Amino acid sequence: MTNSSKCAVCGVSASLKCMACKQVFYCGKEHQKIHWKKGHKAECKCYEIARNDVLGRHLRASRDIKCGEIILRESPLIYGPKVASAPLCLGCHRTLSTPVGGSNFYKCRKCSWPLCGPDCEHSQHHLHECQLMASRNFRAKIDYSGQVGKKESAYCVILPLRCLLMKASQPADFERFSELEDHLNERKDTPLYNVLRANLVTFVKTILGMHESEEEVLRVAAILDTNAFEIRQNNLGRKVRAIYPSASMFSHDCISNSRHTFDDNMQIVFIAKTPIAKGDIISTSYTQPLWSTIMRRSHLLQAKCFECTCRRCLDPTELNTFTGAITCSRCKVGKIISTNPMDNSAIWKCQLCPHKLSAKQINLGNQAIQNEIDSLDKTSAKAFEEFLFRYRDTLHEKNTHILQVKYALTQLYDFSMIEHNDAALKRKLELCQELLEIAELLDGGWSIFRGNLILDLQEAMVVQAKREFLNGLLTREATQEKLLESMNLLKEALEIMKLEPDMKQMLNERTQLLAKELEMEDS
Repeated sequence: MTNSSKCAVCGVSASLKCMACKQVFYCGKEHQKIHWKKGHKAECKCYEIARNDVLGRHLRASRDIKCGEIILRESPLIYGPKVASAPLCLGCHRTLSTPVGGSNFYKCRKCSWPLCGPDCEHSQHHLHECQLMASRNFRAKIDYSGQVGKKESAYCVILPLRCLLMKASQPADFERFSELEDHLNERKDTPLYNVLRANLVTFVKTILGMHESEEEVLRVAAILDTNAFEIRQNNLGRKVRAIYPSASMFSHDCISNSRHTFDDNMQIVFIAKTPIAKGDIISTSYTQPLWSTIMRRSHLLQAKCFECTCRRCLDPTELNTFTGAITCSRCKVGKIISTNPMDNSAIWKCQLCPHKLSAKQINLGNQAIQNEIDSLDKTSAKAFEEFLFRYRDTLHEKNTHILQVKYALTQLYDFSMIEHNDAALKRKLELCQELLEIAELLDGGWSIFRGNLILDLQEAMVVQAKREFLNGLLTREATQEKLLESMNLLKEALEIMKLEPDMKQMLNERTQLLAKELEMEDS
């Protein structure tokens, strides 16, 4: 192990420290460069791999990590279409749009899978699978249906096939893939895996003539389902899933200290949402912050095959937010909460009176309300406001359904509405401020949830300041003060969102526009 006060290359006393891992010292920049090329580049991390019986392999901070610091940047080991996907090119993976000058997509001349054009026939991603399918005279049958974005289940075979082909073409990568958790025993008898047994296994073994056993094929599918990250790059028109072996070791926590994004090269980038102390487990979240404990744990059990025992899940009050609770129909004051959040069949009881409900009643009620929300007109703020009014006595202000509807309203009250409507402007400001308080508790720091809310609040504050000035309610000095406050919010949002490719242009344009507003107020 390198002595913390000696140069890692020559051994003399040193004070220059590696700024990334902060574990290694150098006598000067020249020796730092030499050490980097000799191997420190691969070792330079702010985390270490740990293991325990509950989490298995996981990542732990090897030093203090600052908020906003990049923890990990990793290229995909392999990627491809989701289980059900809108037609996409198997070469560049861009979603295929309406055909131009023809009635159908361009088709690969060897295997007939839709592609962007002839160049993508030679893509390294498509080459091996194409050769195998062509050798077995397989021809894909995906045609343009006239319905843009229609999902095709045939794509479920592509990524598992690519993983199986990797065994021969990239054995070291296949070994890394095979080391990942699969939870196959828990998945085997599910409806999805019965379908995969009929479709994927038949495709691999019968149609393509590969020699892998049914167990091997299903295990590949299970590794993908357990570990794959979904990538949505709207600016590039790409929606795929990918495997990142190191990223797969991030533990889940409903109150996580890190988040991830993807750059234009499809590298996954993990960022610290909050300061992380040396020795702390580095965690991310695979659920939504506004979901209740029942929703989060059910999703994790179904999608990831584990039961979360984080501090939020263990707490019947969900950190005093009572997100999963409902208002008691008897006393009208207390909140009905689970007597044991770790047991999905546990009785639910009012905090203040003896009133009880079964878990079945709670689940049926939640499902009925969620169905009602799903049926609302997604373009109508009025429909969502009417929902809040209908449930004002049944669901308290921090209930999961109420919070989800309020967040939807922050998006419905967009710039075009708040620019001309005083009531909509006031409501948007109120909703953003309320949800930011919740975000501090459930998804704080540099989270995307907070970043979006800050941007919405900032936009509404600018509109409000300008309107109040025009109506004579604010002096020029007070208006500039409000705009400066808005600029500070925008700077915070810029820090939070600066690594989000889809946000860069919008953030830069908004910053320039607000800077001009401030200049005008100054002159």
